[in-house]
Amino acid sequence: MTDRQSEYTGDITKVRRFVSFLGICVLLLSQLLVFSRPVSDRAVFPPYTSLAILGAAILIAGRLIPSTAFWQRLSLNLVFKDRAFWVIAAMLLSAVATTATGFFMNFHRLNYIPVTTIWLLGGACYVYALANPETRFDSAGISRWLRTHRIELLAVLVIVLFATAIRFYDLGEIPRVLDGDEGLVGHFAKTTSSGALSNPFALWENFGSLYLQFINIAMKLFGETPLGLRLMPAIGGVLAIPAVYLLARHIGGRRIALISAVMIAVSHSHLHFSRIASVAYIQDTWLIPFELYFLITGLEKRESWRAALGGILLAIHYSFYLTSQIVTAIVLVFMLIAFIGYRSWFRERLSQVWAFWGGFLVMIPPSLLYAYRYPNEFISRLGTSGTFQTGWLESTMQATGQSAAEALLGRVIHAFLSLIYYPAFDFYGSPAPMMGMISSALLLTGLGVLLWRIRNPSYLLLNGYFWGAAVAVGVFATPPSADSYRMLMALPAAVISAAVGLDQILEAIQLGWNQSRTAYTFTVSAVLTSLLFFNLWTYYAEFAGQCRFASDRTGRFASYLGSELQQIDNEKLVYLLSNDIYFHGSHASTTFLSRNRPVTNFPEPVQTLTPVSGETIIASPDRIPELEEWARENPGGFLHYAYDCGVTILLSYRVP
Repeated sequence: MTDRQSEYTGDITKVRRFVSFLGICVLLLSQLLVFSRPVSDRAVFPPYTSLAILGAAILIAGRLIPSTAFWQRLSLNLVFKDRAFWVIAAMLLSAVATTATGFFMNFHRLNYIPVTTIWLLGGACYVYALANPETRFDSAGISRWLRTHRIELLAVLVIVLFATAIRFYDLGEIPRVLDGDEGLVGHFAKTTSSGALSNPFALWENFGSLYLQFINIAMKLFGETPLGLRLMPAIGGVLAIPAVYLLARHIGGRRIALISAVMIAVSHSHLHFSRIASVAYIQDTWLIPFELYFLITGLEKRESWRAALGGILLAIHYSFYLTSQIVTAIVLVFMLIAFIGYRSWFRERLSQVWAFWGGFLVMIPPSLLYAYRYPNEFISRLGTSGTFQTGWLESTMQATGQSAAEALLGRVIHAFLSLIYYPAFDFYGSPAPMMGMISSALLLTGLGVLLWRIRNPSYLLLNGYFWGAAVAVGVFATPPSADSYRMLMALPAAVISAAVGLDQILEAIQLGWNQSRTAYTFTVSAVLTSLLFFNLWTYYAEFAGQCRFASDRTGRFASYLGSELQQIDNEKLVYLLSNDIYFHGSHASTTFLSRNRPVTNFPEPVQTLTPVSGETIIASPDRIPELEEWARENPGGFLHYAYDCGVTILLSYRVP
């Protein structure tokens, strides 16, 4: 009798938990679906009431399951075990979020916070499922760890604080103007409160709506100003320092990590793109390192929760920018090479591989649903800037006589050289390349070391990160001039490689850490100090003090025009003395800064204008003398000049 009783022994609470959670998911879905539909005064019961009743019934039924032999035996089934339950819970929450997203898109609902919350809870359930169940909070252990690593943590904190200071210093004023694309980003970020981009999984020009919503929140807190617009890029630039540090520390150790963190903290190109909102590549410099850090540490430490978190971050990356697609391809190729060339190592870590892709698949369905419904938005950038879609490859082959392979190889080389040779003009205007002479030499050395150590999976991944980005930019994107900012996504890999190069150079000349710590510390400090002064001079003296950002004068005028319109404190008409070059509406920076203040373009002579008291006339650069003469003939108003690097770029006159 005792043996037969033990045959059915099981934990009935696990069955109750599973059934109850099903009921909770049905209830959540019913309420999200109710919220997705417009309110009807004629309804006796809200829509989907039957679904809510079903969910409540399932929830109650789950709590009432009796502790009989049948249910005890059933509780031994794998799906009721803790890990399986939380994995299934993650999948169910993701399914609820995806279904709700589809209905919200159909009925144009604007508040996706409940959907996003459930989506993120799904990811949290998945990571929890794969965490070590024996891990317990150990305050004493944490205290010991903090004491052991206090110097290292203090060093990283100092680097982060310094990076924060140089990125946030006068953020709303340097660069002095907004370019047109910054204005567009600001405009579409504002629409996330009321338009189609309220869906966090939507895309605009491959900018993820979730990222645009963060920008919108910043503008609501700090105003629709350059500071509010640029806050999220600056935060992304700061987050890159700990992200690069962690990835570099795992690959090369603490010395390589500290050198890498300093190099990206003081990088003039990273500093610049942390201070503008025109492009979203700055967010790649923290997202990609974190994704790859959790992937490689999960694989090498054989900790599935780490790998799962890497996959979850990759899926979230799809709601930030197009480069998430590139990272997905890089990881796939890395795993394929590892499967072929590192078979025994890879085979032992298959569970972590599945954990990574499981986390990705749990979180990606809402983005896939949007891509399915709006495929053109999913590949928008490829359509406008793609090597194949725009006809660039065919026209280049005809113009140069090169084969397709030669032309594409040239593009990959150009993408690589944009880091160390070609000036960073696009969206910057600097005559210097992304990396200076010293850091370029260190990079070239480090890339050789990376190839030498490619049998190490960590170095294989770092190689894939760097060269995968170069190949993706070179093969799939145009024009070549844009390589200088697109390769920003590879900058973390570049600085880690440069740090490895510096370490190996010192090792080669007998000044390595193990040979002479004093000489090593002095030499590294001298090199990093040189890079600090070079990069800060390049940005704050050679760039910020000049008129190189939005370097065409029409773009700079548009920004000054927007700022001038913002200062007008009445609702009277505003006229712009325009021409074919300077006119209101040429750049979105004007409408963003002026908060859509209407302006009448007036190409005719100002003498034909008959303004009334309080109205404002603004002259574009070519017509400033004309307005000055008219103002002398009609005195008593208020004249205001705007100067751009010592040159008059705008004149406004308020009619008396």
